[in-house]
Amino acid sequence: MQLFSIGIDDKDIYLKDLIQKKSSVPWIEGLYIEENRVGDLIFLSYSISLALPREKVEEKKDRLRLIIADTLSNMIMDDMQSIIVQRIIQNEYFYFERKDQDRILRDALAIMWGGRNPIVNAETIREQWRYRIWDRLMDHLETNDELVFDGFITFRLKDFIGELEDAVERAVDDLLIENEYNEFIKLLQYFVEIQDPKMDEVHVLQQEDKRYVLLDSDFKVIHNEMLEQLAREITDKEISHDDLLISSLITIAPCKITIHEYDKIKNIELLNTISNVFTGKVVMSEERITPKL
Repeated sequence: MQLFSIGIDDKDIYLKDLIQKKSSVPWIEGLYIEENRVGDLIFLSYSISLALPREKVEEKKDRLRLIIADTLSNMIMDDMQSIIVQRIIQNEYFYFERKDQDRILRDALAIMWGGRNPIVNAETIREQWRYRIWDRLMDHLETNDELVFDGFITFRLKDFIGELEDAVERAVDDLLIENEYNEFIKLLQYFVEIQDPKMDEVHVLQQEDKRYVLLDSDFKVIHNEMLEQLAREITDKEISHDDLLISSLITIAPCKITIHEYDKIKNIELLNTISNVFTGKVVMSEERITPKL
């Protein structure tokens, strides 16, 4: 007597072995599993060979239902989620290089499970999803003796797939932003490389009003016609003080930059940008200095 049957697409033949490995059922007396092919589907049929009263059959069926729901929900959460994300990437973002696709996969799973948010408990989110999937499997198996695995994921887990798609989209956006940033850094590095240094050393100090002042090696304020023109443009075009600092440093192209009291500068991205543009030339100092007249 057949109790349940699970259909697997033959392109996912590895799932058959995985299901058989994870659904350990030797303790159900008289139960055996046989395989049948119907078109592109391979069905694992769970049947019982014993002639038993109806109530005994129902008892074994209830126990098997739990085993199947446990097995498939764990498979989806532990083994299938990365495969689903890979399929999303291959279908929607196939034009990315392989190394970028691998990064999108890694980042998407981190986003999905709160890996980038220390406030979020990733394991709690995972267990919530595991229970939702288990509950839907149980609901399906309560009224159906047959379950097509791929169809169940496609139609009964649309919200789960949707969240994975959103995570992939966010990972792609992050990658594109980082690529644009890297191209921007390369452009700034080029601007620095094509000009001769106008000073050997520049000291950067952030003032109380959050403006930056540039000092020479004697801690005297640098007065430069080009820098003063840039300062006037900040008023005309509402350029940020951070952008003005970077533009000024690129204009001077010093051999060494010391940023004083860097720990009080809130814009970490600014510090990273300066360090990346002037690779090996930047010193971060907590020392407080006073400009000389």
